[in-house]
Amino acid sequence: MINKTTAVVAGMVAAGVLALGGWFGYQEWSEPLEGHVLRGYDATSPVSTAQHSENVFTGRVTAFEEQRDIEGWTQDVYRVEVGSVLRGNVRGAVRVTYGLDEGTAVRLEEGSTYVFATNAWTDASRDGHAQLFQGEMRPVDSAQLAVRKDAAALPLRLSQ
Repeated sequence: MINKTTAVVAGMVAAGVLALGGWFGYQEWSEPLEGHVLRGYDATSPVSTAQHSENVFTGRVTAFEEQRDIEGWTQDVYRVEVGSVLRGNVRGAVRVTYGLDEGTAVRLEEGSTYVFATNAWTDASRDGHAQLFQGEMRPVDSAQLAVRKDAAALPLRLSQ
């Protein structure tokens, strides 16, 4: 009789420990995780970024539209008039989201032309294109354009 009572008590204690451990584990994972964005490329390198971009193009910023919180990151949304296309088939006016993984991006200047390396958002609620390059955006010059043209000529590498 003692062995049966001991087995029942031990089973109840084990079930309680498992339930309590599961509850604490759930609490740990239900909190938002903080950390860095993981990519299979260097987002601060124009060459590396171009190889993972559907579209690489020059574009003149015509307007700052809004700031959005996308997946926990602050993103600026710009209306951009596409100039020359180095890769892809983007045309006309597009919306481009741009923000840094860490820190605040310097606002792009209206009327200035930049080189954009983007992928289209797959979520319909986030229309437009996401800027993949995470480095300092400067108005385009001939040296920068030459580097981007060479990078856009490299084969596209699809991120997993």
